Amino acid sequence: MRIILIIWACLFRNLYTLRTTINNIPMNTLEQSCYDILTRNMGYTNQSVYFLYDTESPLAQLLSNSWISVLSKLDNAIIREFKNPPQPLYRGGLINPDNPHLKEQNRIITSHNIEENTRIWLDHHIVLKTTWDEEIIVDPEIESLKNELTSLPKGSIVILVQSTNFRLSTFRIRLELFHRGIHVVEFNHLAYIPENQFDTFTTSLVYRTDTYVDLQNYFESLSSQADNTRVQSINGEFLTFWPLEKIRGNTGDYSQSVNKGGTFPIGETFTEAINLENVNGKCLIDTYPREDFSIEICEPFELNIKNGRVLPSNDFPPEFAKLYNWIVQFEWEVMVRELGFWLNPAPSTETPLTDINFHERKIWVHLSLGKKHGIYGKKLPKTDIQRFHIDVFIALEAVYIGEKQIFENGNWILG
Repeated sequence: MRIILIIWACLFRNLYTLRTTINNIPMNTLEQSCYDILTRNMGYTNQSVYFLYDTESPLAQLLSNSWISVLSKLDNAIIREFKNPPQPLYRGGLINPDNPHLKEQNRIITSHNIEENTRIWLDHHIVLKTTWDEEIIVDPEIESLKNELTSLPKGSIVILVQSTNFRLSTFRIRLELFHRGIHVVEFNHLAYIPENQFDTFTTSLVYRTDTYVDLQNYFESLSSQADNTRVQSINGEFLTFWPLEKIRGNTGDYSQSVNKGGTFPIGETFTEAINLENVNGKCLIDTYPREDFSIEICEPFELNIKNGRVLPSNDFPPEFAKLYNWIVQFEWEVMVRELGFWLNPAPSTETPLTDINFHERKIWVHLSLGKKHGIYGKKLPKTDIQRFHIDVFIALEAVYIGEKQIFENGNWILG
């Protein structure tokens, strides 16, 4: 018994030290959120923690300072600045099929990057370039950082604060670390958030996991007994999804997960129709992404959806019509996949986060257009081109799962 008590004392020593030290020092909201992510979301006890950050944008500096304030209290935290990371990825390549740099985008700087970097305060750095036919040359610092991360003990926690995206591996370093049993908290694309939205971003990180989990469980319990879900737009029209896949969530509850972590801010649940053709009706769209991943809030326009496909219309706004036509060009049709119930109260139409990856967390409903969906990708044949996943927001009035109304007056209804 004495041995067991000693072991438990050792396991929780660092956590107790962190709590008592921080509790004696007033924390600002952002520091409190960092502390909660580490201890409540990631379940920190005494694991190794590796914090990698850059200071290429004001928000990255602000967030990094808060993390350093929390992690400097630990004995087993490695804190390293990534100096002069390649900046940035050609983000438009994730939507724009005409991007000529798709195969080079990890290392190449284009004229688009130069203009974009000027706009969002990012400096430029010399990077190693290669042609499509040559072997990729890896920056020595990138190789060093990747080796440090992949050499961490299983169960370690990695925290990444990125003005854009470090791209330490050919795909996502988070997934590579997950395969090694290493947990990851990511913050990316911070350079795309302007200063007048910093408070909204900070508020979006406040710990609300308990609420998110309650909502996901409630939605799932209703959906498991319902044969349809109806989304009503502000003009009274309904878009109906017949039986839904099991509702999944990005709530910050990793208690049942092998891989802990993900991209913050969090606060979402999502699903899609079991049979993708069983989506029919009309809805109004009031927000969609531009090519640079900022959001366009517009006068609502109608989507007419038949058998899970969005029908063409001459009334689409020009920029949305461009996105629509890109999808048609490569996928032959515009399919509706994801039905997302977003839960985070910080972003809103009045207090937006103008980068689509953050704004989509707001309390609302969105659809994804295009055949691409990483979670449910195997539902379509491999021979189908699955290139696009474009999130659009409904001008929302109400949501019903079965006969139960779950959204009213801008908020989710629990119970």
